[in-house]
Amino acid sequence: MYPIKLCNKANYGSKRKTDIKYIVIHYTSNKGDTALNNVTYFARETLKNPASAHYFVDENEIWVSVPDDFVAYHCGGKTYKHKTCRNSNSLGIEICMNDKNGNIRYDSIKKAAILTRILMKKYNIPISNVLRHHDITGKNCPAPMVENPKLWQDFLNSLTAKPQTEEIDDDMKIYTKIDEMPDWAKASVKKAIDKKIISTDKDGAISVFEPNLQSLVWMDRAGLFDKK
Repeated sequence: MYPIKLCNKANYGSKRKTDIKYIVIHYTSNKGDTALNNVTYFARETLKNPASAHYFVDENEIWVSVPDDFVAYHCGGKTYKHKTCRNSNSLGIEICMNDKNGNIRYDSIKKAAILTRILMKKYNIPISNVLRHHDITGKNCPAPMVENPKLWQDFLNSLTAKPQTEEIDDDMKIYTKIDEMPDWAKASVKKAIDKKIISTDKDGAISVFEPNLQSLVWMDRAGLFDKK
């Protein structure tokens, strides 16, 4: 379960209307920054040119800025190299990739790979649909992985390697019943079901990824479930 600091609503879009088919990797381009620094900035500021990402990652933490089921403005452009990947059908991951001296923070990349693997499994995304921002619009982002293709290939290779820790399995837990969930999440999830934000199958079962529980609680507390 990842901590959440919701992005300023002016900086991201509405609820997603299409399936998530792609994961787009970015870098923050700052030196020595943290995931928390970034989510705090995007929560506080109203940007003249709205921009956002779903996740920010450093070597220590993964922070959620925009819920998966909302559109983040992370890979839009006037022209596109990629035929189909757009903000509307993708998740954006920003990596705090450079230290204060401009050197690569490999542990940040490793943590981003763990998150990417989790999201690939959750949304059934093939490795061919894990892209750099560069692959979509031609932007030099993430610059270290554009300027050094081997760094990008090593990242892709890590997505298919056998997991070395239990972290992925722990984060993969999916709840199918409200009764199985922690008490702090039950009321918000029930409200989300009642509001048709979470769908149920013909037997009334649900499918909620554990890291999304906290997102649902925050959305409920922000009053998003009470809007018509």
